[in-house]
Amino acid sequence: MVEKRLGALPVAAEFLRRLDVAGIVDEVCPGGASAHLTHGQVIEALVANRLTSPAPLVRVGDWARTWAVEEVFGITPDLLNDDRLARALDAIAPKLEVVAGTVGARAITEFGIDVSRLHWDMTSMSVHGAFPAQDQDEQYPLIACNGHPKDRRLDLKQIQTGLAVTPTAGSPCTPGSSTAPPPRSVRSSAR
Repeated sequence: MVEKRLGALPVAAEFLRRLDVAGIVDEVCPGGASAHLTHGQVIEALVANRLTSPAPLVRVGDWARTWAVEEVFGITPDLLNDDRLARALDAIAPKLEVVAGTVGARAITEFGIDVSRLHWDMTSMSVHGAFPAQDQDEQYPLIACNGHPKDRRLDLKQIQTGLAVTPTAGSPCTPGSSTAPPPRSVRSSAR
C-alpha cells in the first residue's frame, strides 16, 4: 500500500483548471514538440507546490513523490526535475505580465469578481547601496529614488509597489511597482 499526501491538492487543481492556467501558459509560451510536459503543466505543478508545501526547485520532484501529484495532475514526479522547472520559468519570464493578466481576466469572469471599484494599496521598500546602471538587467532595471517611505528612512532610496484589490473579495487585480509617488487621490484614499 502506498500512502501519499492529499491536503489541499485537489482544491488547488480544481482552481487551476477553472482558471485554465496550463492552457493560458501554453498559448502564450508554447513548449517544444519533444517535451514530455508542456510549460503550462509544469507551471500548474509549481503553483500547486507553492500552495500546498513550498519546496526549492531541486526538491519539487520529492514533493511530487510524497504528495498525490501523479494522481491529481497526471504528472510523473520524475518529470518535475529542477532543469525542467527552470526551463518553464525561463519560458514564461518574458511574458509574465501577459500570463498574469490573462489569468486575472479569466478569474474575474470565472468567479464573477466585481471590479467596478478597486482599492489601491501602496507600500514602499527601502534599499541601500549602489545600483550602477551597467550592472542591471536591461529588461528589469532597479530604479530607486528618494521619496516619502512608510518606514520614515529618508536617508535610503525606495521602490514603491502597489496592489489593486477588490473591496468585497480582496482579490488582487493589478500588481505594480514604481519609483514615482502615487497620484494625490490614491495617496489620500490609501491613508
